[in-house]
Amino acid sequence: MSTTAELPSAKVTAEVAEFDYPVTDELAFRDYLRILFRRRWIIVGMVALGAIAAAVINWRSTPLYAAEATLQFDIDMNILGSVNPVLPLDQRDWMREFLPTQMGLLQSRDLAVRAQEDLKKSASGKASTAPVPTLQDIMNGRSVSVVKDSRLVNVAFLSPNPNTAAQVANALARAFVEQNADIRQRANNEASDWLAKQVEQQRKLVEENESSLQQYRKQHEADALMADKMGVEQQNIVVQKLAALQSVVTKAHTDTIEKESQYRQVRAAQNNPGALDTVPAIVNDPYIQRLKGELSDLQRQLAQSSEELGERHPDILKLQGAIQTTEGKIQTEVSNVAAAIGKDFERAQASERALTSALEQQKLEVQALNGKAVEYTGLEREAATNRDVLDKLLQRWREIALSRQTDSTAVRVADWAVPPDTPVLPRPMRTYAISVMGSGVFALALVFGLEIFNTRMRTPEDVKRHLRIPVLGVVPNVKPQSGQASVFLGDGAPAQFSELIQALRTNLLMAPELVDGRTLLVTSAEPGEGKTVAVANIGVSLARLKQRVLLIDADMRKPRLHQVFGEDQQPGLTNVLAGRTTPRDVRKTRIPGLWLMPAGTLSRNPADLLGSERFEKLIAYLRQNFDWIVIDSPPALAVTDAALISQVASGVLVVVDCGRTPREVASAAIERLEAVRAPLLGAMLNRVDFADDEDAYLPYYHHDSGTYYPEQDETFALPEVPDTAVKGESGTSATTG
Repeated sequence: MSTTAELPSAKVTAEVAEFDYPVTDELAFRDYLRILFRRRWIIVGMVALGAIAAAVINWRSTPLYAAEATLQFDIDMNILGSVNPVLPLDQRDWMREFLPTQMGLLQSRDLAVRAQEDLKKSASGKASTAPVPTLQDIMNGRSVSVVKDSRLVNVAFLSPNPNTAAQVANALARAFVEQNADIRQRANNEASDWLAKQVEQQRKLVEENESSLQQYRKQHEADALMADKMGVEQQNIVVQKLAALQSVVTKAHTDTIEKESQYRQVRAAQNNPGALDTVPAIVNDPYIQRLKGELSDLQRQLAQSSEELGERHPDILKLQGAIQTTEGKIQTEVSNVAAAIGKDFERAQASERALTSALEQQKLEVQALNGKAVEYTGLEREAATNRDVLDKLLQRWREIALSRQTDSTAVRVADWAVPPDTPVLPRPMRTYAISVMGSGVFALALVFGLEIFNTRMRTPEDVKRHLRIPVLGVVPNVKPQSGQASVFLGDGAPAQFSELIQALRTNLLMAPELVDGRTLLVTSAEPGEGKTVAVANIGVSLARLKQRVLLIDADMRKPRLHQVFGEDQQPGLTNVLAGRTTPRDVRKTRIPGLWLMPAGTLSRNPADLLGSERFEKLIAYLRQNFDWIVIDSPPALAVTDAALISQVASGVLVVVDCGRTPREVASAAIERLEAVRAPLLGAMLNRVDFADDEDAYLPYYHHDSGTYYPEQDETFALPEVPDTAVKGESGTSATTG
């Protein structure tokens, strides 16, 4: 064994460690830049075509001149007078209704016809070299725009002739002013005729109302209802009389109640002398009070004298007679008061009845007057309303008559168009800018569209992102020399090719999976990706390190490895597995230290042979006699041979053809190998064109790296390994064929 095979397995190269970044399907910013750089010639070509197209457009375009006239609009389109306009417009109405209407009229066919007729009249009166534009030309060349935050509208016309442009713009402005005046005049005439009819009808209606009022007053004798001073006073008197009667009746009723109360109280007191003091009429009568005072004195004297004199004493008898006389007087006076109160009560009742009768009579009179007033008021209100309408119609009719005489319009020409000095079209810089920007955007869309639909593996980042395995090396795309089928280290390959194969070899030597066994399986997703040449170059590169290397062609369906070394296909692997030859029958190539076991006789059941226990024992036996075993297998997706061989291999290297292998196909191959737990080491990106995108392969190769590559010597070789490649079971060696 050589010392190279014993390098520490814990070390990994920068290329393998580079895979440790997070895996994602999203493109980084530098990936977008890389795409743009790789497709730069498409972008440059599209932008150049855009610039050329802009130049052709500018060269072939006819210069066009634009002239514009400015119209000013009044916001109040009052066609029925200036004091109280019928159609008042505020700013919102101007922006929402009026302005769009006027813009539509400015772009109408009728206005274009008016303008053309005006131009024909002007041209008939003078010799003009420029022909009058057709109606279609006027409609196609005119444009209307509003001046922001104003009531100004620009009417422009585009023409190859600057004088024609100004004439048409002015003709459109004049035609619109005339059209507006005609519209206003027609509106005034129609309004005047309509108002005249309405005035006549309203006058007849007012006359009928007046006649109805006069007739009603006569029929119902309702002169008091006339809305003059006399009628108002008469109505007020009737109402006031009713109110006065209501007040008097109320007062009389109250007085009657009071008199009745006093009368009943006096009647009750006549039979109950003790209750006389509670009657206000008796209490307030001075004569009765005086008699009552005298009665009290006599009763006191009687009481005093009765104690000193006897009951039969003349003085006592005299006092008793005086008391009886006084009591009789009091009784007589009370009867008189009661009689007076009774008469007052009767008079109050009579007065109340008379006033109540008068009040009822007055109510009937007021109700009759009110009934007439309601009907009369309705007739009078209708007459007043009709008179008011008649007055307003007469006022508007007079205003329209005045406006017809003034012949005013709400539109005027604020600025007439003049012939322009410079054309507005074409605009070379604008055309160039639009063409270049448009072509640039189209080119970017095309480039990224191609990138989206191009699913082929192109860069190491694609391998890492989509296959999620490290990139152990990249191999450049080198054209074979004349007479060669492929580039081979043994045939004097270019320095760049040799150095990158050696970088791949270094990564394989440092791979932890290959420390024990050192059995490497090389496969690919599809045929034609260069795996066979990769096996040969890896074997040659390892052999140059004084390693005993055996190459096994396990592609028993389409073997090619023997052709690379110029050897026969038989005997080989199938013969060994079939027992027709021994494992010692391997062939020494012209490369020192490199042996080859070709595919052998083609078999109908290669999968059975590769999946057999005999194949596993064969690989175990060969590991004892060689430092490295490199196996070439069929594509992983084509057949299951690669999955079977991976079970005895220490590591699997997947060859990816740069710019040819689709990512879906490569991902499917990796999934198939992972399904059988194959020891995947990584991928080799084959046939890379470094001149196409140097930045994508910068971690693997730089254009200045070539200064470090020595010139390769085709005769260079390490000292040959002894011819005893395979040890016999008895300890003797067998020579190669």
